[in-house]
Amino acid sequence: MEEIEEVIVEIVRGCKENKVQCSQLLAAFVARTILESDSVEFALEKNLTDKDVNKVINLSIERLLERDSPSLETIKMQVAFDSSHVTNDKTLFDARSLAASKTREMQRSIISTKTLSANDFDSLTALYREIFALLTKKKSGEDYEEDVRRQVEREVAAAVESVFPRIGLKSFLQLSTEEKKNQLNELSNIVLGIRLFNKEIGKGGAGLKNVEQEGVVRAEELVDLIGHEVQHINDLCTQYQEAIVYSNLAKPIEVTEFMVARWKDELANRRQYLSYLQSLLEDVSLCTRKIHSLREAFLNELEDLRSVVGSRNSVPKEHVYPKFDKIAQLWLSLSSEVEVVEIRERTLNDLADFKSTFNASLNSESGILKKAKEAPVPSTDEEARSAIAAINIANESSSRSIAESKDGGEEKKESKGGDDAKGGGSVPADLLGDARPQRLSVHSTPEFMQLPLEYQGFCCWTIANRGGLLLPGKPNLGVVQYNNTFYVFAHELALQSFLDDPLKFVAGVKETAMKNPELIHLLRLQNEFPNAAISKLLGAKTGNSAEGGGNINGFDAPAEKKDASTETPLHFVEKNIDPNYDWNEWGIRRRALQIANLRMCKTTSQQTDNSHMRRENETQVYLPREKSTITKKDAGTAAPVSVSVLTGLRGEAAPSKFAKNAQKAGLVNMTFELGVGK
Repeated sequence: MEEIEEVIVEIVRGCKENKVQCSQLLAAFVARTILESDSVEFALEKNLTDKDVNKVINLSIERLLERDSPSLETIKMQVAFDSSHVTNDKTLFDARSLAASKTREMQRSIISTKTLSANDFDSLTALYREIFALLTKKKSGEDYEEDVRRQVEREVAAAVESVFPRIGLKSFLQLSTEEKKNQLNELSNIVLGIRLFNKEIGKGGAGLKNVEQEGVVRAEELVDLIGHEVQHINDLCTQYQEAIVYSNLAKPIEVTEFMVARWKDELANRRQYLSYLQSLLEDVSLCTRKIHSLREAFLNELEDLRSVVGSRNSVPKEHVYPKFDKIAQLWLSLSSEVEVVEIRERTLNDLADFKSTFNASLNSESGILKKAKEAPVPSTDEEARSAIAAINIANESSSRSIAESKDGGEEKKESKGGDDAKGGGSVPADLLGDARPQRLSVHSTPEFMQLPLEYQGFCCWTIANRGGLLLPGKPNLGVVQYNNTFYVFAHELALQSFLDDPLKFVAGVKETAMKNPELIHLLRLQNEFPNAAISKLLGAKTGNSAEGGGNINGFDAPAEKKDASTETPLHFVEKNIDPNYDWNEWGIRRRALQIANLRMCKTTSQQTDNSHMRRENETQVYLPREKSTITKKDAGTAAPVSVSVLTGLRGEAAPSKFAKNAQKAGLVNMTFELGVGK
């Protein structure tokens, strides 16, 4: 939605033409809420047409030009408070970062100082002056005023001469970088501790604020101021609540629906103002407790140091230096907490501008309020039945719900009289799955009073059914746990209705906040409307303020994209030249083979009488290579084969008369010559 930037510019211009001051952040938030209110016409996945853009601009300008509108003043208050809170915190953070950067720069200059020799007087003098300048700076890194600077220099010079004399520079130069840094920090704390102790005994301390006294007084006064304001606004909210409840119960003739709606908007405004006051009170109270604790430790250390020093002229440094260091650390912590209190006081002053920005239609002298106080307190059942009877939801979803309930039978509708929030009938149990609402009580829950309540402890039943009416829940009725969130309710019937159908009321609260955008931050629904979160529009996560280039126009929260380029020099300037460097891959391989062959080499050495105690000679040679010869022709000879055969084994069947000698068995040897032709 690239058109949104044009929308914001046109909205600011339109308000300026009507003599109404409007910041870009306020215009962005109002435009965003208008886009969120109609997700069909202003769908995020489509681009805005010219007609849509003009419509958003006109609706936003019309909204911002409203006169005497409590709901608009609530939105302005939310934008102003978040912007002031982020801006003041960023101012404090930037001031501390600047002071720390100045200190680091001076320490870096001291640490990097080099001397030509241990007796280089000029370099040592310059180094000592740099250390002295570091010790004479304020906590913020700035110089003291001219009339105070002279006294500070004298005090620091006396302290440094006893803690870090000039003779110690030689040993300081021999330390490592980290050791130098630690010694400088320790030296700064010790010198500051000495000045604080001198201030305590009335012998110095020029330019040092009395934060241990002024800080406590300022913090306590701010706590009392915010506490009285919280009590006053809380009583005012109670008056609005009593008048609204009485009007719904008694139905007085002089009270119209417009008056009740007006009271509801004024109550939401006062609730938001009260919420911011309570947030500031919590922060300042925490700072006050820290200040008291640090002040007590600071005074105890001073008292211990006073008892150690006493009236003696010299004290072992091992006893007092750690105490000086501790005193300085406590004083610096006290100063930091006082700075936070000052920042919260600025935020309170910005918030006070919205204390009475509209004409209140209800005050302590109103007749309806007197009648409400004189009327008897209604029971829980009467209050619930009256609230049900007063429900009037004019939207399509409720119409469909009524139609569906009529189809299901009038008897069922009457039996479920409390289940009339936006969204229709009950959700089947199988759709809830494991996320079933569970009622918790004080006896069954150990940390019952520390449970984080959803919607800041307001009853979601009245928010959904009464158009955003903010009535605080009653924890004594029980707390309902659903989806790891905890809900409280104004009466028993509302609690039972939520147990029957929790999704209906959760959706009802979201739909009500969509129509009343001032409830988004009041009920802390930023997760439900991430694009309408002021912190997101303000760029609080990146530390940018509304006027300082924050993501004001980041409605769709796209990833930040930037064009970037890098340039490398054609010829690099070689600073560390390696004479043995070789870029040739074959040369590197050759060198690797040579190194590998050294494992097979033998190193010998010899020494003669003439070279004894003069020079060592070493000689390294390669071992002779092993050689072998392989012929290319194979030759051989074949020996004769001898075979022995037995003959005459058969003999004769019968001796013949003609045979003179009978054949007998014998052995015949035959020799065969291989390779001889046939």
